[in-house]
Amino acid sequence: MNNFNNLIMRHFKYIIFSLLLTLGFVGCNQENNDFDIEYASIHPMGGQYSVTVKDELGNKVNTATLYCYLANTTDNSTTKCWLRIGSYSTSATTAYSINGKIDCDLTSLSFSGSNIMNLAGNVTTSSETFNVTGGKIELNGITAPSGTITDKISFTFTRTLKPGKTYTVVGFRYTGWPEDL
Repeated sequence: MNNFNNLIMRHFKYIIFSLLLTLGFVGCNQENNDFDIEYASIHPMGGQYSVTVKDELGNKVNTATLYCYLANTTDNSTTKCWLRIGSYSTSATTAYSINGKIDCDLTSLSFSGSNIMNLAGNVTTSSETFNVTGGKIELNGITAPSGTITDKISFTFTRTLKPGKTYTVVGFRYTGWPEDL
């Protein structure tokens, strides 16, 4: 009987030790999964948006999930921001591929730009330009497929590489939910 009690006490001590160790690790977790970048110079506009790009006939030009990014500049300007659709390596010949520094207005949550050098394709210089009009962020302005209410982005753009084409972009701020991918 004494061996049995010792065995139970050993298991009990092991369980208590494991529980305390687990609680210690959980209590020390400093990871923050809040993706809101309130410290950015262009807050609340900046971030990643899942978008659909359509041409002037209403035809969707992207077949897969496509992301648009609004990011602050290296000098933390509150009147300029980077606008990019697609990844850094997306070819500049792709219809929706734009990457350049545009004007933004934090008060009205709007953005635009004319004759912006298109740095799509991860280039440092380009002779191609694009124009952005009607850029707007609407806080809590759209419901994502997951049912999450999030921020809406919308704008139109033209490119010198695609003369006569006007593209319309509409989307929602990235939520992280699998249903929204």
